[in-house]
Amino acid sequence: MAFLVISDKKCRKCNRCVRECPTNALKIDKGKVRLIEDLCILCGTCFKNCPHNAIYINNQKTINEILHLLKKGEKLIACLDPTFPSVLDRGTPYQLVTALKKFGFQEVWESAFAGDLIIQAYKEKFAQNKDSYFISSFCPSVVLYIKKFAPELVKNLIPIISPMIAAGLMIKKLRGDNVKVVFIGSCISRMEELNRYKEKHGVDFILTYYDIPKILQDKGIKREEQEPSQFDGLKSKEGSILSIAGGLSKCIGLNQDLLNLDNIIAAGSERVIRAIKQYKDNIIKPKFLDVLFCRGCINGPIIDKNISGPSRKNILVNYLKSQSEKTALNQIPETETLDKLDLRKSFRTQKVSLPKPEESEIQNVLKKLNKTYPDKNLDCGACGYNSCREKAIAVVRGLAEMEMCPHYLLEQCRGFYKRLEKSHNQLKESHKKLEQAQKQLIQTEKMAYLGQLSAGIAHELNNPLGTITMFAHMLQKQLAEKKKLKKDINLIVNEAERAAKIVKDLLSFSRKTEVKPGLMNINTVIEEALSLVFKQSLFQDIKIIKKLDNSIPTSFADSDLLKQVLLNIVLNGAQAMSGKGTLILESHSKDNGKTIQITIEDTGKGIDQEHLSKLFDPFFTTKEKGTGLGLAIAYGIISKHKGEINVNSKVGIGTKFTITLPVLDREEWIKSNQVSFDINKQQGGKEVEFKRQDLIG
Repeated sequence: MAFLVISDKKCRKCNRCVRECPTNALKIDKGKVRLIEDLCILCGTCFKNCPHNAIYINNQKTINEILHLLKKGEKLIACLDPTFPSVLDRGTPYQLVTALKKFGFQEVWESAFAGDLIIQAYKEKFAQNKDSYFISSFCPSVVLYIKKFAPELVKNLIPIISPMIAAGLMIKKLRGDNVKVVFIGSCISRMEELNRYKEKHGVDFILTYYDIPKILQDKGIKREEQEPSQFDGLKSKEGSILSIAGGLSKCIGLNQDLLNLDNIIAAGSERVIRAIKQYKDNIIKPKFLDVLFCRGCINGPIIDKNISGPSRKNILVNYLKSQSEKTALNQIPETETLDKLDLRKSFRTQKVSLPKPEESEIQNVLKKLNKTYPDKNLDCGACGYNSCREKAIAVVRGLAEMEMCPHYLLEQCRGFYKRLEKSHNQLKESHKKLEQAQKQLIQTEKMAYLGQLSAGIAHELNNPLGTITMFAHMLQKQLAEKKKLKKDINLIVNEAERAAKIVKDLLSFSRKTEVKPGLMNINTVIEEALSLVFKQSLFQDIKIIKKLDNSIPTSFADSDLLKQVLLNIVLNGAQAMSGKGTLILESHSKDNGKTIQITIEDTGKGIDQEHLSKLFDPFFTTKEKGTGLGLAIAYGIISKHKGEINVNSKVGIGTKFTITLPVLDREEWIKSNQVSFDINKQQGGKEVEFKRQDLIG
């Protein structure tokens, strides 16, 4: 039967119970806290320390049975643990007696009188075994710990029943076996003790001080409003003192001098466990080890958390002093019937066997946790284990999860965040490339449509323009001497030739340009492009700055087509500066040599932001005499090279074009362009006969 239950709904996974459990009886299984009953000693540390009340005592079945017996008219006697004055926060102890009787109990006893008999039994045991070594068996959690984790010390446990069992036996001896004894206390491990030693038939049911307010409230009984009543049964002389740490040793009459090593008192889980381990390892060897797991029963798990330990002790002592009757046990006639009461008790080991992990398994877990010895271990105890090695052993045994280590979890979260950030950046980059691809597709489709339209228009206009131009030249010769008409005829000739050039550009734009690649160096292409314009009058007052990266790798591309692109942009820049300013050309190797970047920047008047998105559209121009085809053709050439061309501009500052081209070898070019012609004849583009001067818009 599970005496403690963990509510998954209330549990907020703070792991405080895991950290506080002195026997590591709690584990995290798939993110949920689970109790390992074989390791649990029911000390109630988890119940006491849970800040969210997610751990509760599974005692409803007992409450239902008691209510059923009361309904049947059975005789029930309540027997209160000596700690009750310092645990129940409302009303006086005597008002509690009245409240419990109103609930249905026929009598209400204090169990402290049983402590007097246990004290006497301990005295007799010591007198009979002066050279023996004993450990107190008063605390059931201590007994459970020794039986499970130090079974070799079971023989040292004093074989005497606890005051709870003794109280039940006494009540039934005096009131008859037909009565039902309900023990009420602050200890959870008493439930296990009752379950394991029911053969003594002393106590029938156990309620906790946690249950009392609930059952009284359900009946509408307010204990602070009740008239006081006296306790039934026997009175105690010293039994109540047993609930205070060191009280047993004092009552037995052992020497409590600080320099006395024959009697050692240990209270509190850490001190008790340390004392038992040292006792087992013969580091200490007192004749009597007086141990209480909860630093005394007044500090048990089921207490008012708002009252401090010293305050509880003060409340209990004041209650003992205020009692009007302090009749010693041997002064009560009824106790003569208790001489034959059997107080003996035997203990059996419940050794917990856990698999012994291999050293390689432990080291593997430590490596995953990044807590390898001697440099990386923290031993902070935040996971609930005293050292990183203990934690690793628990992980191997399946008693813990690596995520219980907050430092490991933090590193995991950081790693996850970095991966998430990387994925986010990759997604952004993919989205950006997709947008660019969509824009390129739209631009390509637009240019293809306009190319078809341009071809039709150019062919329709070409013949009439040819006729006009021919007859205009004939008239120009025939009327050469007539000055009045000469000016008009010259205007007709010039405009006809201009129209013919526009038609020629339209045909060039609509024609599918054949790319003829060769192995080229982009710096050489830049130098050749500049050499064609350097001596032109438009560039006489323009300062040209070249920042060329000499480490740029060679690549397969059509150098003539790229030269046309550069010339187009350079001429546009010079025109935007009206022949005065600075032109900067740069080349760089990017992405570890996988791409080439060329930038052309001028200090011209700049382009309005509203025009930037239309800059590569055919027939769009901001020039008075431009055709608007130059940059459209440049865009097509760069697209054929699997590259990108972008522009940034600020009015009054200048414009910057950025061209990005992939670095491709012969095989990569063939694969990316799916060409089958012999490109070995196209090295450097020097043997290409087809000239593309008409590509300049």
